[in-house]
Amino acid sequence: MANNFPNNNNSSQIEDAELIDLGAIWGSVKHRWVLLLACVVIATAAAGGAWRMTPAEWKATAALQIGQLPVNPTTLIEPPAQAAERFNQRQLQDQALVSAGLPLDELKDDRTRLLRKTLKATPGKNTNFVDVSVAAHSQEDAKIYLNAAIQALIKTHDARLTPLIKNLDDRIATNNLQMAEAISEKTRLEANLKNASTSPSGGKFEPSVIAINLISKQDDLIRGLTAEHAALIDLHTKTNTFPTTIVDAIYVPERPASPKLSIFLAIGLILGALIGTILAMFLDRNRPKTAG
Repeated sequence: MANNFPNNNNSSQIEDAELIDLGAIWGSVKHRWVLLLACVVIATAAAGGAWRMTPAEWKATAALQIGQLPVNPTTLIEPPAQAAERFNQRQLQDQALVSAGLPLDELKDDRTRLLRKTLKATPGKNTNFVDVSVAAHSQEDAKIYLNAAIQALIKTHDARLTPLIKNLDDRIATNNLQMAEAISEKTRLEANLKNASTSPSGGKFEPSVIAINLISKQDDLIRGLTAEHAALIDLHTKTNTFPTTIVDAIYVPERPASPKLSIFLAIGLILGALIGTILAMFLDRNRPKTAG
């Protein structure tokens, strides 16, 4: 039991020391409140000045819908996550910069640095949509830069989609040609069979059976071509095959996204209070402590 008393005394001393330190801080703050207030005012004013000197940035946003390829089953031109990752690659950024008339070297132009830094894309969850954004030093530039980046992606996707669309168009044209030939052949066979049956000598049994079998085969061929044509046309519809597009117009708010005055003032207020407290304690370091 006797061993517990020293431990209790040590704990009490630590608590007393902490109370004394807090009391000393509070005493310095009360004694030097004018200094503290001056530091807060100066730091807040400096923060306001820094806010005014910081270039404003406007943020442009848009939503993309990833297109679909003319294949069965339905396949996206590119997975949304992979499409979103393209906006982080320098190749797409370079294409956007060239389209926007900016240099590729971010060290030569702050606008280039800002585009590379703020161009971001986020894929939608379980959808074929991608949200894209970028910042610029003006509303118009933000819209131009985002459109340039989006068009760079659309150009890449069109390079994949266009050959498949052409192949689908060729298959539809071939199907139409085969359908016309099959219908023409069926019409010819039916005419020959009709002429043979109405001739004075009458149609022979064996040739008539052959003609009927050929007509039946043509019917089967026409039905197959009709089903194929319907499937090809279905692939060609806008619901199954379409390019990557902007879902809605690019949006840029009237007010800049940054810098935020409230954030600057809050930082200035905190720093001013901190600096004022430190200066007050430094100036009162030799001031005798009053008994509590």
